[in-house]
This record gives sequence, C-alpha cells and structure tokens, in this order.
Amino acid sequence: MYRQEDWLRDRLWIDRPDADIDAHVDQLSDSAGFDLREALVQWRRDGIVLFRDVVDHALIDALKNDIEHLRAHYRDFDLLVETSGVQKHILDLTEEELNSPGLKFNSIHTISRAAARLSLTREVSVFLSHVFRDAPCSMQSLTFYKGSQQPIHVDYPYVRCQTPVPHLAASWIPLEDIHPDSGPLAYYPGSHREDISGFFDWGDGSILLESDSQRSPMELSEYLAERVRQSGIQSQVYCPKKGDVLVWHGNLSHEGTAIRNPDLTRKSYVTHYTSLGAYPKAHLKPSAPEGGWIAHENGGYVFEYSWLNDLNQLPSIEAGHEGAAR
Repeated sequence: MYRQEDWLRDRLWIDRPDADIDAHVDQLSDSAGFDLREALVQWRRDGIVLFRDVVDHALIDALKNDIEHLRAHYRDFDLLVETSGVQKHILDLTEEELNSPGLKFNSIHTISRAAARLSLTREVSVFLSHVFRDAPCSMQSLTFYKGSQQPIHVDYPYVRCQTPVPHLAASWIPLEDIHPDSGPLAYYPGSHREDISGFFDWGDGSILLESDSQRSPMELSEYLAERVRQSGIQSQVYCPKKGDVLVWHGNLSHEGTAIRNPDLTRKSYVTHYTSLGAYPKAHLKPSAPEGGWIAHENGGYVFEYSWLNDLNQLPSIEAGHEGAAR
C-alpha cells in the first residue's frame, strides 16, 4: 500500500521545500536551447510548461497518416483500445465502435515510429531530464480522435507502475489546431502542490487506485473539484496550435471540457513519462537500456514492452521517420 508519507519521501527534488533551481542551472555547462531556469520556476509554481511551435510537423502528419491507416486496416494490428470505458483489442472492435467518438488508442507508439519519436520531442526530453535528473522514458501513450470529456483527475493514482510513484509527468501534443468547441483540455495551474491537492484516500490510507479500493474515480473528481474551488484556482482551457506541446506534473488536476460541436475532432497524442531509474524493470527487455528500445533520441527512451514481439508496424516506419531507432 502506498501512502501519503511515501509520496512525500519519494517526491522529486524540484517539489521539495529546499529545491534550489538557481544552483541546478548554474552548475550546467550546456545550454538547453530554451530558458531552462524560467521553465523550472514555472513547473515548480504551476505544474505545467508550454513549448510553442517546437514539434516536428512532418512527424505529426506521419502519425495522422498512421492513424488513418490503422482505422482502415484495424484487423491487421495488435493494439489495445478503449471505447466507452472498456478495454478491447482493436481487431475485436465492431465498425460502430471503431467510429465512436470516445475511442482511444493505447500505446500506439509500439506500432507507430512517428508516435514514438513525437514522445521524444527535443524540448520535452531535455526539460524532463532536468525535472527527473535522469533520462526521461515513455511508459505509455494515449491517442485521442475527439475530446475525452473526462472529469477532473490527476494521473498518478492510475499511472503508477513506476518506482517511485512521484517520478511521473505527461506531455500533450495536438495533431491539429484545437477549436474551443471541440472539448479541449483544461488544467488547474498550481494544483499539483500537496497543500492544494491534498491526498485522496482510496481506502485504508492508500493514495493509489487498487483493485480493492473502497472509493471510486468519481469520488476523486468530486474531491479534486472541491480542493481547487477552496484554493480559488481557475481552470485554463488549452487550445493549442499544431506544433505546440504542453508538459504537466503527475499530480496536476486536469479535465476534458464539454464538446460543444460534435462534428469537431480533437486529435491529440499524450505520453506519460518516468525516469530511467524508476522505469518498471518488468517492462524492459533483457538488452535494455543499451538495446530493446523503439526510439532513443534527445536523451530520452521509448522502450519495447517486454511482452511484445514482432508487431505489425504502421507506415511511418518505412517513410523516413526511423530516427535513432532499432
């Protein structure tokens, strides 16, 4: 069982009261290529950092092409998806489910080289290497076609196979310009701080969702909504342009807003990261980290899952998007 005191013991350096960002930046010999000091200050204060127009448009287009190929030939691929809150293998979907607005692809990076490389966008990888003080590693990815409309939540109770648990961050890359009526993402700046978020008790002191938890995700949402209301934090609606990327803390409250125009898409790609030292060892192939990865760029890794072998790959693997991959 993982408790509040475990989180406080394991939290990252930048979340500790004595975090010294100036000392961290001053001892570096290489430039990050962006204002690292300001980015770290914003992360500590708000739990988010936005990088504008840094994501490779060609990779975005390659992933969109992969998605369309997957939709057209979905019975040829092995991929988990979520539809109406239920996990399924994509080849078991009905045509109606394939075209449902709530469909979500899980870990498409295992079959899309473009997706894997998007997860290692330079600014994201470099920034997270300083947050973690270790190499950032993609643990999983989520690909959305339309807005999720998911109630307010935080990631760590659900994304929790890393050890220690607080070694968690996420990135959100739009695959198109996001319209305000499409159900865009909203986040609550500063809500990652423990004095704001508190620690939701799923039962018997556990702060993680377990198979025998006594409370529900909706109760978590109600708890977080009340915490941000009491703190006076207003949500920020994220309507980015293609090429932008938002990076957020594993304890940041965020949600999918209401879709006001059901004809609009909200194509987007989300990656959850941990540090190399916290990456679950059972998920690594024996050759990792020297091998056993899909992509290794900008100091970060996207590893092959230990239980997957020789999956049918989407077109971007043959379209000049190999990168530093094997």
